[in-house]
Amino acid sequence: MIEITIRLKPSCAHRFAALLRTTALTEPDRGQARAYRGAARRIERTPGLRRPAPTKRPAPVKAPAAPRPHRYTPRAQRPHHRGIDERAVQRVVLGLRPLPVLSRAEARLACWHLTQHEAPASEIAERIHVAKRTVHRWRAEDRKAVTTR
Repeated sequence: MIEITIRLKPSCAHRFAALLRTTALTEPDRGQARAYRGAARRIERTPGLRRPAPTKRPAPVKAPAAPRPHRYTPRAQRPHHRGIDERAVQRVVLGLRPLPVLSRAEARLACWHLTQHEAPASEIAERIHVAKRTVHRWRAEDRKAVTTR
């Protein structure tokens, strides 16, 4: 066993203890790392040393997460035909099962008809496969179009 005596200024003692702790983290030999931590602890407990202001430990550095791919999946795969299928709209308005999947224009028309029948937004959204918020937005746009005429 080797003993070493080091003389430090009181203002540098805590900095040296921090260096010993850092060295203990990188030391491959567990016994030597333990000895470094013990020496740092004895230095910090030495009477008469000024204690530095408490500092926060730095947060562990995390590797940045890989970006997730952005995938948009619509609520319903809507048909892309031109025109409006009146029968499909009427089936949705009357609630005849199985409900057909409507194109965007047909869904908007069905929303208008169901609003005229005073159906709640949640029921309309369920029938035409859109979000409840979309129903509210369509209703607001229809009201705005009527008031600006």
